[in-house]
Amino acid sequence: MVQMPKEKLTLSVDEEVVKKAKKLGINISDITEKVLKGYTSAEKPNGNLHGAYQQLFDSILPLLKEFGCDVKIAEGEDPGVSTDSKGNKQEVEIPFDVFLEPNGSFYYDPFDSYFADIKKISPRDFLSPERILSNLVDSLAKSKEANVEKMRQIMMAKRIVDAMSETLVKRQLPSSDKVDEKG
Repeated sequence: MVQMPKEKLTLSVDEEVVKKAKKLGINISDITEKVLKGYTSAEKPNGNLHGAYQQLFDSILPLLKEFGCDVKIAEGEDPGVSTDSKGNKQEVEIPFDVFLEPNGSFYYDPFDSYFADIKKISPRDFLSPERILSNLVDSLAKSKEANVEKMRQIMMAKRIVDAMSETLVKRQLPSSDKVDEKG
């Protein structure tokens, strides 16, 4: 394969995103190049925001599955009704967040519910792609840290079980199997 000459590019990225990306071992130059290649050669959405966001989410899903996390992709307010202490009803706005789950479904937090149809999310409620990417990096970083801690706890539990097993097995050996200490 013929390698094309590379051209230097200056890119400004939020400092926190860069720190988190480095912590995750992400090579920002490689990622940027892949994104630009993909963007210039990818099929363009048909002007439909739902279709464009679905393409973005489809590319995010393998990371969510690998790291076992979700990512916030939308937020807004829904109309609702509240009752005050005197029993009077009043209209209120109920804030909500929507998360993309590793199985491709969407989690709607006020009602602790899941749905699969992206069109149930109003286009105005989607976060900007930049915020979604920032949320993704945050979720991946938190998940990686949690997994490291979980691995530490698993290994500690293993050592405890090994010590218990060793102690219990020694205690249960029949007396004929024990070595005569007097020699």
